[in-house]
Amino acid sequence: MSRITTIIKTIHPDTPILPFLFLNPQFGYSVNSILRDVHTTPRVFLKSDAFPYSIQEYYWIQEGVTGHSSWYALGLLQDNIYFLYRAYTHTGFEKDGHMDLWLSYKFNDIIEYAMDTSVYNSYITATQALTDNQNNISASQVSDTLVNQ
Repeated sequence: MSRITTIIKTIHPDTPILPFLFLNPQFGYSVNSILRDVHTTPRVFLKSDAFPYSIQEYYWIQEGVTGHSSWYALGLLQDNIYFLYRAYTHTGFEKDGHMDLWLSYKFNDIIEYAMDTSVYNSYITATQALTDNQNNISASQVSDTLVNQ
């Protein structure tokens, strides 16, 4: 079964994500230390300060909970580089956190190769909820217009 690779923005572009505060060599995290390869994609090289400071758009963010669930961010960096970011910690990023960053020039490679089934299902659920919400708003606007006539 193939995956849906259409870009759908699910959040406001200025939404902050907590683990970005710890993406700093003083905490043990740098872009080079969290970079992971995407299957079949040529390696993408970034300047050391490019992530997360060069994010142009977010497509999806899932807020994590310390000790329970991971933080995720999917989006677009400058130079048309797509990214998937994951962070997890049991107690705090300064102690026992873990971060991963996948990069590709092709959005569908991020969806196909960087996301496992669980992450992909969360992403699709979020995009479907957004689409359903937009459809409900459109339907209510049409309904309001008909009632007002």
